[in-house]
Amino acid sequence: MKDWFKRRPKLSIFLAVVGGIILLLGILALRPISLQQTFTPDPAASYEEAVSRIEAIRNEEAQIPGIEETCETQAQVHGEKRETVVVFLHGFTSCPDQFKDLGKEYFDLGYNVYIPRQPRHGLEDHTGDPLKGLSAEELAQFGTDAADIAQGLGDRVIVAGLSGGGTVATWLAQERSDIDLAVPISPFLGIGFIPKPLTRPLTNLILLVPDFHQWWDPVHGINNPLSASYSYRGYWTHALFENIRLGFVTAADASEMKPMAGSILVVTNDNDSSVNNAVTAGFVEAWQEHGEEFLDTYQFPKDFELPHDLITFTRPDSQPEVVYPQLLELIR
Repeated sequence: MKDWFKRRPKLSIFLAVVGGIILLLGILALRPISLQQTFTPDPAASYEEAVSRIEAIRNEEAQIPGIEETCETQAQVHGEKRETVVVFLHGFTSCPDQFKDLGKEYFDLGYNVYIPRQPRHGLEDHTGDPLKGLSAEELAQFGTDAADIAQGLGDRVIVAGLSGGGTVATWLAQERSDIDLAVPISPFLGIGFIPKPLTRPLTNLILLVPDFHQWWDPVHGINNPLSASYSYRGYWTHALFENIRLGFVTAADASEMKPMAGSILVVTNDNDSSVNNAVTAGFVEAWQEHGEEFLDTYQFPKDFELPHDLITFTRPDSQPEVVYPQLLELIR
């Protein structure tokens, strides 16, 4: 055997490198992923308390230097607790304005609507630099606070989130028994071009190496023509993968216990190349192991040619006339 390697030095080096990479990926795949703190629900006991908490959040936001006026936490409420409240969780690098118009449609139907701002989002620095340091723990706390406030706004609580907001909605679906319906929409649980088996080891690897900044559009950078006026045009890689880390925490829980939300609707987009629908399908399969009576799915067809961000109505490729009526029918 030694002679074989001596006669083929280049091949031996190649095989050693490949073997090392496989070993590293195996170690990273097995490295445990968990949250470093626990999150205890503290639901608002009344409509007045919920509104007071929202006002406190908005007062804090008013003190943040450089926050976009349209990106402050939004509440479209009727002055009293309603039968149903819908909480919309905006996407990674977006802000509450993303769901403003869809939220208005629910408000006009009599729902209370709450659209909180994700941590480190909605600032005038559109490079995405404010995201540096974002953690899965911050996202989990954000989701916990949003679900707590929702309890005072409606007897029935619906939490829907897009992309990164969908990741938080997925975690809440697993963790909160006081959510009647959780709706992850194109949840960011894996990256489209990364095969499902490599998602976990790559997540662990990225979070171990130094953090670095990326543009969503490497060609146009800060002038990305598809970005909303308030959106970040870039992000830090650790912040991006902290969303996926929260997803893996949820996956570990889903493999062991039934989700606590009353029901779950998973909405995907067959034309979406940004997120990995196969990873999302893995969550559906894990939840189905606990029964199917609480779980439903819907997929926007590929021939609709919808973008990953199918909510922001100002995108040149948006189709709110297609998406909004369908979501209004699904999320009731």
